[in-house]
Parts: sequence; C-alpha cells; structure tokens
Amino acid sequence: MRDVLTPELKKLAETAASRKSPVGTVDPGACVRNCVERGPALYSNTNERLGIEFGVEKVPFPGIEVMDPRIVRIPPGRNNERHKHAHESIFVIVEGRGEVLIGEQRVQVKAGDVAFVPRWLVHQTSNTGDTDLVVLAITDFGFTSAVLGDYDRRTRLREGGADAQQEEAAR
Repeated sequence: MRDVLTPELKKLAETAASRKSPVGTVDPGACVRNCVERGPALYSNTNERLGIEFGVEKVPFPGIEVMDPRIVRIPPGRNNERHKHAHESIFVIVEGRGEVLIGEQRVQVKAGDVAFVPRWLVHQTSNTGDTDLVVLAITDFGFTSAVLGDYDRRTRLREGGADAQQEEAAR
C-alpha cells in the first residue's frame, strides 16, 4: 500500500500530537485582523458574459496550518464563479446582502448571516445589494491540500479548470 501521508500532512499530525504551537510564542496582536480593511490579494476574476467580478484576499495569521481564512469582495450585481472543491467552507457575511447557491438551492444572506458549504458541492455567491458584498470565507483548505495537493486550480474557471469548464458548458 502506498504511503498517503505527504510531508505537510505528517507535519500537521506531529504538531497536533505534540499539542504545541508550531510557531512557539505567538504575538496576540498578530492574531487579530479587521475584515473591512483590505488584505494581501490572493485571487480575482472577471468575466463580463457570466457576470463574474470578485476579489479574494488572504487573512494572514502566524502559524496557521489547517484553516484558510479569506475575504471575498463582490461588487453589486456581480458574482463569483460557480465552482466546487474538496474543502468545506463557512461564509460569514460581514457587509452587504446577496445569495449563495448551495447545490441546487439559492439562499438569501445578509450581514451577520453564516452559510456552510459541504465538500464537493457546487456553489456560487452573488451580490444582490447596492453595496459591496464582503464575505469572510473560512475553509479547511490547509488540511485538505496537505492531503490532496494543489487540487483547487482544476475547479476554477480562470485557471482553465476542467471541472469549472464542464459546469459552464452545462449551463
């Protein structure tokens, strides 16, 4: 049987087993971020035909390994790509209002709401308001990518992902 533990996954397992912080002493001031202020850009996409326009910012924390917090900003009348991935996602609506497609159902969301998207379920977030929709997206991408490698690129339309292209063709 092949060894399925990647070096990253082994490191996560060792850290969890030791119950110690991987960075030693953490500065508590570095463990607080503001969702409204812009962070380092991670990913963005625009596709006029599909109404896609959004940006994703990293929310950096020292020593973070399993969770992957990001801020997603979507202008009024726009949405992100319809996509799916191996990691679970929790969306905390920080500002604005919109709807989240989860599987086949659209759910209305507003500031203060929290939505959950299970692994491999097609989803898309749309801004139905008149101000930017700001979403704190928290995933277990760090853990999932330690197990599966860089799987996320094949699900994104901008990256030419086969999964995303099949979804678009089906619409």
